[in-house]
Amino acid sequence: MIRIEKLADCTMADGAEAWNRGFEGYFFDMTTTPEAFEKRLDQEGLAPELSLVVFHGGQPAGLVLNGIRKSGNKKIGWNGGTGVASSLRGSGIGKKLMEQTLAIFKANGVQTATLEAIKENDPAIALYEKVGYRIIDRLQFLHLHGEVEHSMEPARFFRTERTIPEKAGELPFYRSAYPWQTLWQSAKGGEALIAFDETGQPAGYAVFRKAYDETGMHTATVLLQCEADPAIQDACKVIGQLLAETFDGFTGEIKRVAVNIPVTRSADTLKILHDRGFQVTSEQVDMAKEL
Repeated sequence: MIRIEKLADCTMADGAEAWNRGFEGYFFDMTTTPEAFEKRLDQEGLAPELSLVVFHGGQPAGLVLNGIRKSGNKKIGWNGGTGVASSLRGSGIGKKLMEQTLAIFKANGVQTATLEAIKENDPAIALYEKVGYRIIDRLQFLHLHGEVEHSMEPARFFRTERTIPEKAGELPFYRSAYPWQTLWQSAKGGEALIAFDETGQPAGYAVFRKAYDETGMHTATVLLQCEADPAIQDACKVIGQLLAETFDGFTGEIKRVAVNIPVTRSADTLKILHDRGFQVTSEQVDMAKEL
């Protein structure tokens, strides 16, 4: 017997088991624990009252995790993970979860539903298209680890200021329609850099997080967004300077990661990252449905 319940009415242990069974045989090892599962919900802005767990024979057998946030002047709903136990795939449970998710979004005033899927995951993409999502872009997850042969002192074409991520979100050209995990709300404990032109007007921004080990040593920098005002002519100069400052001139034995960079909408940023030696770790499709 199949039943679907809200995650808010289940235990974190149920949620973790539903996650593990739902993502068994996935492209990456997605195994989690109840503690890590709860932390994921908090870090990614996912809400138990909006998320669903599937039970089969009384046991957790899959789930869909959802979140809602205001982005720009729109209410965005994000599917942060849909998985069904391998023994139940193809039975229509995934479609039921998606239909109930869309109903939850509509009931909460969501205007756009979004999600990402690994580009090779044809069955999942077909399911999402069946319920009305469409591919709006491709996304690249990139990395550049360790010492870089040609580090660089950032060229100072523009004055920059360090601030909190929320300030980047207030800029008129902030990319509020970019993937959920790249938005300023996902930069918990992070920073922003804002570049200004010679007249003092904002010309671009970067949002990122830095990680440190227990001794306080800088170990990693994760880039979420780096964009320029589309109205300016020197967009590549702005982005190049912001990236160089974000990654500290590409010096040091650290991990450098760029998360879900849109291939079409963020072409300038992507080109500069590739030119600096970043390698593609994985690719996803960015999907959306207007409600």
